[in-house]
Amino acid sequence: MMENVTPRELARLFDSTHQLLKLYHQKQKWSQIFPLLSNLAERYYLLYQAYPKGMQAQLSLYVANHGYTTNLVVNQCVVACILCRSLNYNQAISEQIISCCLANYLCVQSQSNKLAASKTLTPQDKKLWQCRHQLAAKLLKESGSHTLPIQHLLARLNKYKQALLSAPKIMIYDGATTLVALANIIAMNTTYRESGGHISVYKALADIYLRTPNEFAQNAIKALIAHIGPYIPASEVKYAEQVLIYLATDEHGRHILVDVSRPEKIRWHRIKASLTTCAKQRPCKDTRLLYTVWFSEKISFAEPQPINEQRRQQYLTLISALKVSKEYSYQGLNKLLSPYPELITQLTVAAKPYNKEQQRAKDLRHCLSMVGYDNAPAIIQKVLFQRLVATTSHPLFQHISKRLENMVRIIQALFKHTDSIQFEQVALPLYAYVLYLCEHQATSISRKTVFEQAEKQVISPPLGCLFGVSQLNQEPLTAYLNQLIGDNSWTQHLLGSEQHDKQTLDINEKHWVAIKLFTYYVFQPKALFSSWQEQIIFDSLSAAGWQSKADFYAYLKNCEFADNF
Repeated sequence: MMENVTPRELARLFDSTHQLLKLYHQKQKWSQIFPLLSNLAERYYLLYQAYPKGMQAQLSLYVANHGYTTNLVVNQCVVACILCRSLNYNQAISEQIISCCLANYLCVQSQSNKLAASKTLTPQDKKLWQCRHQLAAKLLKESGSHTLPIQHLLARLNKYKQALLSAPKIMIYDGATTLVALANIIAMNTTYRESGGHISVYKALADIYLRTPNEFAQNAIKALIAHIGPYIPASEVKYAEQVLIYLATDEHGRHILVDVSRPEKIRWHRIKASLTTCAKQRPCKDTRLLYTVWFSEKISFAEPQPINEQRRQQYLTLISALKVSKEYSYQGLNKLLSPYPELITQLTVAAKPYNKEQQRAKDLRHCLSMVGYDNAPAIIQKVLFQRLVATTSHPLFQHISKRLENMVRIIQALFKHTDSIQFEQVALPLYAYVLYLCEHQATSISRKTVFEQAEKQVISPPLGCLFGVSQLNQEPLTAYLNQLIGDNSWTQHLLGSEQHDKQTLDINEKHWVAIKLFTYYVFQPKALFSSWQEQIIFDSLSAAGWQSKADFYAYLKNCEFADNF
């Protein structure tokens, strides 16, 4: 979090953004672009966390001392900040999305200004405008391969913008690119232009919501509106025959308005009334309204911690408290779970595989009698992990959750004939592993699999490859899994499968390698495995009681795997 933030820091965002956009014309400084861009994205993120109202206000105010494109890029970054905050994305994801917004106009500041002023572009301008994202990617490439994620976002951007505004529906899957495109569309529609034609934020949101066939974008717009509320800070309000400026609404529902008509003093008002605001962006040179007023103690309300985040911490504590090897009584489990009725409801459903009729349990006692007290801790932990995944915020959440649940189905299928192995216990480290990826590798996760690139390695590729993460530092991963569910032996088997030479794997480690191979096979049925991988598949299936690979594959075909696997 930023310390001792001053209004000057808010003003510096404009100056720094303007300077960044000028670097295209200084080829000797291209290698500096990405470090500057990353630092600026972090400042946008941290300043929004500290003073969200002051940042939102920039959507109402066009800084007259800067040109159109600088204001446009700032607006786009502010919209990106709002979207990421309203969707509860972590700092890494948020900064990646903001970085892409900053890179969007790196090479075309003058062309963008011309278009805004309704001036004709020269043939060279048109060529530059059409290739702007490729050029921006080329500039970022000067800083090294770590800029690839942003380059990929830029490469998809034009297609995504078209898809968001087109019918019939064009399928787009990457949530981060969708948000960058959405922020760009909103900023282009709302940034002040002397020639007119710009509209209010709410009208822009309503237009896109009605026009787009994309469900992810619609949900993002709803989250944004819920987050900012009915009034944009710095909007003009007509009240008691005065033109006042809306700043915020306090915890008692009173609107805080200011009168800035006098240069010597700001007059403050608190009223309870429905407001009619003019939310279109307008030029402003009053530095009090642009920057200073947002740092007043009169509007510094502490925002409550998101309910999802509170629940996550409670679930993580409960997972640590539950041990799969410990004996529990009904009284003990009831005491642990009674504060979480939603968990008990899910447990009654989780008991279905434990009876022939596939019926859910009536209540906790019935559930425990169905599954048995020995099996209960792992099933409870599985439900907890499912709830944790459900509260995870990530642009690719749908893809991650579906792939995860399909992998759990593969684990359940593999151990179908093995009474001595409880499939939920095997699945628990998988849930913890995916949570680790979402928390610590969030910007590396993609829909692509990089599994096949590592087939010839001595050590089996990490499970992260199935989620697009090709390289993992094993030390923090090991510490995370051990802290969360280190008492589960399958945690050690999973870690061993990714750290031990393929020739030294024990049968349980081979099971984990096989699970990864089966997952890859399900969504790539024509995949070819190496001889050592085929041997591991054979060993795993034999140990799990399957007669042949053909039998297991035939069984998998009848499993109900979720779409978009």
